[in-house]
Amino acid sequence: MLSARPNGLALMLDLAKRLAEEFDTVPLAAVSRAVKAAAEAARLFGEDVAAALPTIELMAREDLTVLAEAAAQAATA
Repeated sequence: MLSARPNGLALMLDLAKRLAEEFDTVPLAAVSRAVKAAAEAARLFGEDVAAALPTIELMAREDLTVLAEAAAQAATA
């Protein structure tokens, strides 16, 4: 019997979609770059995407928070 293993690409796409919905003031390209950069950082340490997903989400979320705050400040300036 085969056990289902999470697909790394599917996990990244799902994460990017969730973060894009949450950080709707940040351009989609920036969301994608933040998720990609976080995934690459995790891979540098030899971590599997599925195992490192919480860390990847945390790193991407930190970047997106900064971008969202900058966008909010630019809108009020």
